Amino acid sequence: MNRVGKYAIEKDMNETELLKMVLELPDKDKMLMWSEGYIDLVIEKLPKYGQDILVNRKDKWEDTKGYYQDKLDNILSKEEMKMKMKSERKEFALFVIENYKEFQSLLFLCYDGNLKDDDLRKFVYRRRYGTRKSYLIK
Repeated sequence: MNRVGKYAIEKDMNETELLKMVLELPDKDKMLMWSEGYIDLVIEKLPKYGQDILVNRKDKWEDTKGYYQDKLDNILSKEEMKMKMKSERKEFALFVIENYKEFQSLLFLCYDGNLKDDDLRKFVYRRRYGTRKSYLIK
């Protein structure tokens, strides 16, 4: 939790000071609050006139998450993928690395049956602000 989130949970926090802190945050940190799931708490504590700063961004990120959820559902609905999901993990891994490298973390979570909403949000965050550069991986 970043400094803004910690300040928002304090009992004696000031709405105006919180708004000032939010305005000073770079977009990367605002998105981090969303990906970690505590942006709603911060929005709730902001004064009414300042809430739209984060609400608009949150809606945009939720749309992006929906886009990747649709792509993932499309991949999972393919007949070939359904067959690979029933196979051994090693065979599934080789298939995913060959065909769907960019979605491999999500597909492995689906294979294990552990995909959660938080995982999708973190995936969207990593896609936008990933530490690895794609030109270095090839």
